[in-house]
Amino acid sequence: MSGIKARVAEPEASTTSHSDATAEERRLNLLRQIAVAGGSISPQPEPYAGHGYAYVVQGDDIERDLAILAQRNYVEERFFDRVTLCPKCDSHHLNVREICPGCRGAHLTKEGLLHHFRCGYVGIPSEFSPAADGSYVCPKCNSQMHHLGIEFDRLGRSFLCRGCGIISDNPPVEAICLACGGRTPAGDLISTEVFTYVLTSRGAAAIRRGSFLDDKEELVDVADAPVYRRTVILEFLEHEMKRLQHFNVVFSLLLARCAPADIDHVGDAASVEWLNRLRDCLRDVDLLGQLADALYVVILPQTKRRQAEALRQRVAAGLGPQSPFTLYTVEITGRRDLAQALVGLDPRGAPR
Repeated sequence: MSGIKARVAEPEASTTSHSDATAEERRLNLLRQIAVAGGSISPQPEPYAGHGYAYVVQGDDIERDLAILAQRNYVEERFFDRVTLCPKCDSHHLNVREICPGCRGAHLTKEGLLHHFRCGYVGIPSEFSPAADGSYVCPKCNSQMHHLGIEFDRLGRSFLCRGCGIISDNPPVEAICLACGGRTPAGDLISTEVFTYVLTSRGAAAIRRGSFLDDKEELVDVADAPVYRRTVILEFLEHEMKRLQHFNVVFSLLLARCAPADIDHVGDAASVEWLNRLRDCLRDVDLLGQLADALYVVILPQTKRRQAEALRQRVAAGLGPQSPFTLYTVEITGRRDLAQALVGLDPRGAPR
């Protein structure tokens, strides 16, 4: 019976594996397209797309795959635009306009206002009857108004409802959905963000390898803390250098040095705890790697010296006074800066 069960279950396992492999290959191909496009892709206006924007790349489930790649740090999300949506059907096809506070109709016109100083009456020009000499007659007190600025004045514009005649200075704003017909006050509309996606060092490494990075190969065994091995973090550094050269995007390094006696070897309980704490103090886009036995480096993308120093202070405060790490930052503006940051270290990770 056990042999029959194994034979029956085998196609199901194979199908699942094939599905996973297909999704991974599709996402890897998406990374390649981003690289060919210059390292980033931005959404393009498309009225028939779900939220009014679409990415001009080939493949299925593009937006979902981009979100997954961003979660796995193969691409970086950068804000592009905010799209207002109908809360009932999620459509972006909205007609937003002022409406009458009385009848809720949209047949409004902008009218100038006249203010009669003598009696204080304020109304639209059509309420003031014109006199033969070109003056106005006030509808309230029937006095003639001859001189602008002396007897009357022109005020700002108001909205006149052609349906019911109500005049309002600040009529409510409402959206009607052209997809479902729902009417929603402007304050109750929802929105979603769309992003530009930029290839990261991790994404570039996956393209060069022709496959997504294997956690067992790229990570030091430190519980859930992503601490990249020396070969991998150096690849990431090289990619950051290329981004610097092509896009003039400055980045910084946060170096964490500790005495070998404080963290004997990666994998013991103390090192796991401290490295996890260090990782928790960093941003999602920062990459933590091991350069030497007692030296760790954090790549801080698009971070200048002042921002890096502020982050260093925040990390130091988060680790506390018992931290085994000595932290210092280096701004990288060219290959010479990177070479000095790396060559200025002895094999044990201490400055020469």
